[in-house]
Amino acid sequence: MEKEKVFISHGDLILDKIYDDNLNLLKQDGGGCNWNDLYNLSLMGETCYAIGSKGTDEEGKLAMQALSNVNINVDNILTENKKTNIMNIIIPNDNLKDNSILHSWYSPITNEYTMNFSQNLPIDIPEEIKDKKLYIILDKFLPINLKFLQNIKSSNCKICLDVGHIRFFEHFTRQYLSKFFELANFIQINGNVTDLLFERFNCKNEIDFFKLFNFDLLIITKGKKGATFIFKENDEIQVIEKQPEVIVDIVDSSGAGDAFFSTVIREYAYCKTIDSNFVNNTFKLANKASRDVILQVGSRIKNIN
Repeated sequence: MEKEKVFISHGDLILDKIYDDNLNLLKQDGGGCNWNDLYNLSLMGETCYAIGSKGTDEEGKLAMQALSNVNINVDNILTENKKTNIMNIIIPNDNLKDNSILHSWYSPITNEYTMNFSQNLPIDIPEEIKDKKLYIILDKFLPINLKFLQNIKSSNCKICLDVGHIRFFEHFTRQYLSKFFELANFIQINGNVTDLLFERFNCKNEIDFFKLFNFDLLIITKGKKGATFIFKENDEIQVIEKQPEVIVDIVDSSGAGDAFFSTVIREYAYCKTIDSNFVNNTFKLANKASRDVILQVGSRIKNIN
């Protein structure tokens, strides 16, 4: 009998504060790519655990409540004497484009720095899930995140990394980042960061990068241009390009990549073989999830059909 699957994310909780062009606050909701992924997976019916930290403020309460509201286990979220991390998102009133949404670590109202990453996060897997099939989701590469990964003793564990922003890896050396990628099984990379990442590892392209670490699956997302899937089939590297349906009336594209990643993680967790059928079916589902989330304000899937 197959082990029960549990999806886990690790890090500081984040609250999204979403503004319009005139800096009117439109919405406050839980945020952070890895937490969005966990939220989406929980809505898909999966067992999810949050391991990390929040501040003592109201923002921390809101961020944690957003997770517990969808039955994510938050027993391993510590409360630290600090401010909860806030991502400030400004959505243009008109002429919205993929790159026109501002994501800032500074408050547009006070110019205060709103990110305070902790180095005191829990690093232990809860005892009650140690014998489950674990899927770890990370989008940051801090030393405490690496310590958490290296502390996992289970052999029934898959590491899923989301490389979405240059700011989360640009200051780290190749040697340090290699420690994450050597542990990883599945990686999704935003096409906007591939040049710097591949240069860091002296790779000419995604195939060189795939060969270097021998992942189960590597995906390069390209927004409206689709995605590239790289995997091995019968010991041969396969590359499949997929094109999405184009959406005209985008409301908020902030959560598109997270909706895509969380959908692919779920398909990856349940697949027996990664092949062209897996790619075609997974892209169809992930692309639909992305389309659904960009038609609303906020970064998380709202309804699962």
